[in-house]
Amino acid sequence: MSRECGTCTACCSTMIVPELNKAAHKACHHAHDGCTIYETRPPTCADWDCLWILGHFRERDRPDKSGYVSWVMPAPQVRSWGHPVVAIRELKEGSTVVSQGERAIKKLNKSNVSVIVIKKESGRTIYPAKGFGDSMRSAFAGQGVNFSERSGAFYISREECEKMWPVDYAEGSQLSQLIQIGG
Repeated sequence: MSRECGTCTACCSTMIVPELNKAAHKACHHAHDGCTIYETRPPTCADWDCLWILGHFRERDRPDKSGYVSWVMPAPQVRSWGHPVVAIRELKEGSTVVSQGERAIKKLNKSNVSVIVIKKESGRTIYPAKGFGDSMRSAFAGQGVNFSERSGAFYISREECEKMWPVDYAEGSQLSQLIQIGG
């Protein structure tokens, strides 16, 4: 099942778009009741699909309604983990701790998929799929990531995230330098 974006512009306010020098968690100036440049949108946008648009989750879980947008992480970013990983970026802080967000995370974990919740203000929470906690712990230790663990999940502070994944928090000229585009 494939769906249409319609007026949903959740990805437009969460993803990094190098061609537009658009930072994560910042609204795109082309997003107004849908994308005003949809037919000529940059490759980063054209090549990207959220899990909802691909038919995952319920109709009412559309990103602009659920408060989060999700996608499959590119393999090079999570290769050391040895299994599929989905990222969920919150549009509204805390949207993944309400019932529909928790249900989505549990559904993915039951399918042997780990989930990274990227929070705008408070860092990241990683929910490993069953049996993958040890490999994630080793990968984090090997990368020098400071984290805490509670109830089987890994928590990484915003400050640590800014060090480990600076492009997710950069803006303006700093973003241009990190993603190596003119600006």
